[in-house]
Amino acid sequence: MTQLKTWERWALYIVLTIVAAIFLFPFVIVVFTAIRTQGDLMRSGVFSLPRELSLDGFRQAWYLGRFNVYYRNSILISVTKVPAGILVASLAAYPLAKWNFRARDTLFLMFLAGIGVPLHVTLLPNSILLKKMGLLDTLAGLFFPYIAYGLPLQILVCRGFFRTIPDELIDAAYIDGCSDGRIYWNIILPLAKPAISALFIIDFLATWNEFMMALIFVHSDKWKTVPLGMMYFQGQFSASYPVINAGVLISIVPVLLIYIMLQRYFVSGITAGAIKG
Repeated sequence: MTQLKTWERWALYIVLTIVAAIFLFPFVIVVFTAIRTQGDLMRSGVFSLPRELSLDGFRQAWYLGRFNVYYRNSILISVTKVPAGILVASLAAYPLAKWNFRARDTLFLMFLAGIGVPLHVTLLPNSILLKKMGLLDTLAGLFFPYIAYGLPLQILVCRGFFRTIPDELIDAAYIDGCSDGRIYWNIILPLAKPAISALFIIDFLATWNEFMMALIFVHSDKWKTVPLGMMYFQGQFSASYPVINAGVLISIVPVLLIYIMLQRYFVSGITAGAIKG
């Protein structure tokens, strides 16, 4: 691959800077709107720099908008469901990738078929099932469906990455007397750190932003998650743009933090599984 000339490199930097500025511009507007007063916004307009700074919008969003409750519920369901879902998926993907048994491919295709099942088709039977189990309108009622709908993609990614791990490494561990559980915990999981990190980002984002199941399965205000609470929050503060934008910023902070911490593993974790079929 030939190196870019100096002027070509500078042109590329300029184009990328312009593209980045275009994508960041809406976010900057949201930030400026959230930290200004309603009066300043009405007088100066959305696209002007703030003249009167205020963090009152964040206070109103957190307490009056009940984001303290929505945050607690979303964080609780995310920090329990995401690791649990990835653990279950990796446990299922390990034998599908490294064991030889007759129904291996058939079983993998059955898991993979779950990706094509429309969510809306399952809402009614799941609602009936959760009601009979006494889990409707609880966070536990979201936990199990969330895990089930995340498994197909997680198993696909984990299996693809596990297949890139040399079989000779597994055979050497067997010769040394390692059990399958020890191989999985001490060899497979450490080597699969990029794939696990990438899945953590994807699954955390999907869990944090999930709306449809939360809307159907949760009715009480005390169990609403951030996306569900955001719908009612926008109606409550529809005329107060600083408060609405403050709520938007509050809602995306955990996702940004997770991505910043794990982003270096994201691309390698997603693409590594493509090396083997």
